Amino acid sequence: MFKKSRIIMAITVILLIFAAYFYFKYYFTEEQKNITQRKLDTITGQDLAVTIFGVDGRIIKRWTGVKKITTFKDERNYTFFYTKDGKYVQIPNSVWYLAEEE
Repeated sequence: MFKKSRIIMAITVILLIFAAYFYFKYYFTEEQKNITQRKLDTITGQDLAVTIFGVDGRIIKRWTGVKKITTFKDERNYTFFYTKDGKYVQIPNSVWYLAEEE
């Protein structure tokens, strides 16, 4: 009897995993996927400090509490991130910046 209940429990868990996968894959809009991904990144993200430098080496701007930095590997030539206040910051790849863990 104990073995039969374990098998039923395992099948139920597998079916729930498949149901959740198909729900998130086919019934979530792109916006909902992005919001969910940002929430997960907030939970699992790092606290980074991003510093932008001028050509002469002086600090131009610095942000702290950045969770994730995204750089594109295609024709888009910029890096972006969101500040801890939720503001969007876009940095062209021609600018020198340093992202370090706080």
